[in-house]
Amino acid sequence: MDSGLIVEYIDERYEATADDVVTFGRSATIVIDDNPYMHRIVGSFVHHQRGWWLRNDARSIEFAIMNDDGRRSRVPPGAAEPLSGSGGTVRFRAGAAGYELAFILAEPLLPPPRGPELDGQRITRPFGVIRLNEDQRLLLAALAEPWMLRPAVESPSVPANAEVAHRLGWSVRKLDRKLDYLCGRLSRLGVPGLRGVKGEEATDRRLRLVEHVLTTSMIDERDLVALRRHEHERTFTPPPSP
Repeated sequence: MDSGLIVEYIDERYEATADDVVTFGRSATIVIDDNPYMHRIVGSFVHHQRGWWLRNDARSIEFAIMNDDGRRSRVPPGAAEPLSGSGGTVRFRAGAAGYELAFILAEPLLPPPRGPELDGQRITRPFGVIRLNEDQRLLLAALAEPWMLRPAVESPSVPANAEVAHRLGWSVRKLDRKLDYLCGRLSRLGVPGLRGVKGEEATDRRLRLVEHVLTTSMIDERDLVALRRHEHERTFTPPPSP
């Protein structure tokens, strides 16, 4: 199959085409196990720019890729690396447990152009990062605030759209429209889990969006400060002139 990929984990085998995104983790295309130190989606195999890439969707887990053409690379959280040769393995640890997945490329690829290097270390490239305007930053900060304030908690609850809209002073319709636009842009870049699927909770999409923007550092504490300032300016009524 053109642009095909096969991913194997223990006795599970998944065949994908260029239109597919193959995720792995506790709740993903390939279910690894129920290790509490593992994220719902740890990583993703994505076809991009005429080749397959491995993206790290975790917050604190690093991948090691061993391509059978001799290339070795490490992929920190929020980064992605192209796969080369005809296949290889991906290794990572979650807590005390180690894991290994094998991948096979249907058509051997030439090694992609080397990226910049710093002190002999390959600089990996962030995947699925877009430029955000002020409204988008406010929206994402309001959604992600529970994670940013309590980073040790793996899965805080996701604020409801009505709650976020009220907080920002928007209508729910305006918030839904902006959320759909953001998810659409990121989905077209290959970020999984952001398209509405019949039977899935809308909460799942918001959770996946929050996980992605935090692992790629698209927002940070400065956006929480801007969110507080926005709330204050929206609710503050200056005293009448004497």
